[in-house]
Amino acid sequence: MIVLLAHIAFSISITWLTYYFNRYLKFGAVKASSCIALLIGGIFQLNEYYLHFNLDKDIPFIAIGSTFIGMVTSRRHYRHFNFFIAPIIFTLLYHNISKNFDGFGGALGTAACISLVISIYLRSLNATKRVIKPFRRAKIRANLRYKNKQY
Repeated sequence: MIVLLAHIAFSISITWLTYYFNRYLKFGAVKASSCIALLIGGIFQLNEYYLHFNLDKDIPFIAIGSTFIGMVTSRRHYRHFNFFIAPIIFTLLYHNISKNFDGFGGALGTAACISLVISIYLRSLNATKRVIKPFRRAKIRANLRYKNKQY
């Protein structure tokens, strides 16, 4: 459980770092993602040959998948709410379904895509409620006017 929470926190931070590199430092989506992936990969290669710390083997995969999420920067469909929800969903999906996919890109790309679609859908549910409420008020007012009429 503690490992899962650490992976979720790591995933959220990598997503925000990728978004920051892309949006504010003007690296571009691919360059921001690749710089972070190279940094994480370099740290793990250094650890394997020289440092020998006991690091979790899933961290590079979670970092690369989180950079996929951070590359999405559309102002219209993506808000800060999604930067917290999508990495959490991605980490949960990766922990549960990564063994079912063969290959490196299959599990990462699919889990990142599914988490983005779910988080965008959750965001759209909130917008739908705001659209429906005024419509319901108008409908109730119309019904009250109809009931108060005398024939």
